[in-house]
Amino acid sequence: MKKIILMLISLFLLSACNKDESYEIKFATGEVYNFEDLTVSIISDEEKMIEKDIFTSFNDKEKTKKIVDLLAKCQVVDESYSYASIPDANSLIINLKNKDREESIYMYDSIRDESTNKFHYTFYNKLGKYDNPTLLSDDDLISQIKDIVDH
Repeated sequence: MKKIILMLISLFLLSACNKDESYEIKFATGEVYNFEDLTVSIISDEEKMIEKDIFTSFNDKEKTKKIVDLLAKCQVVDESYSYASIPDANSLIINLKNKDREESIYMYDSIRDESTNKFHYTFYNKLGKYDNPTLLSDDDLISQIKDIVDH
């Protein structure tokens, strides 16, 4: 009888402590960022700056992993590489959520920077030793993420 009660208590504790799935991005420059949920949004109304979610990690863990893998290829550099820009219909906004906070990556356009020959994306909040750093990519992540979401 003791064994059955002990097994039931153990089973109860294991099911009660069910860990939420989380993701980790390890950027090319070594910074690590952990989050629980990811949404990809577009600007559906430029005049009113209304965002529309086109993907959420609840929908598809496989697509989420592909997006994480793309972001992991980025280099994290200081904010001096960021652009002062306003999102438009061609932009993507990636919101990374945890229980106590939310950060965003703004991907304004699919144009290479002439001085770095890379695509620049802005991470809004703290990442590693940087406040509001820029993510540099050799690839056009906007097009690739849209392709992942659409298929």
